[in-house]
Amino acid sequence: MNKNRPVNLGLSTIKFPPAALASILHRVSGVMMFFAIGILIWALSVSLSSAEGFASVKECLNGAFFKFIMWGILTALAYHFVGGIRHLIMDLGHLEEKGSGQTSAKFVIALWLIISVLAGVWLW
Repeated sequence: MNKNRPVNLGLSTIKFPPAALASILHRVSGVMMFFAIGILIWALSVSLSSAEGFASVKECLNGAFFKFIMWGILTALAYHFVGGIRHLIMDLGHLEEKGSGQTSAKFVIALWLIISVLAGVWLW
């Protein structure tokens, strides 16, 4: 093994192709949704506990911080859904070539950005 080969461990200097970004974002959105389940179950539990609990959750939902959290959950869900559809299409044998895979990754990321903006407009 050649010990003199260059080693680049700085991830900030590496340019990832769109397909790699799409794959990384799909995993990150899945982790975000996993943690979002706790927030959503808490809100559901408090809102169903009593009328005062419902009013407190409703008041929290009107706050900017909680709206930002909900926007993050919606964007994670949207990306995971759109990226998952892309993966299902690839499992069927389509868009597996390098060119079409890169194009579909760019499309998924662009669609996700549009959905994220629309979710932000809808929440605020």
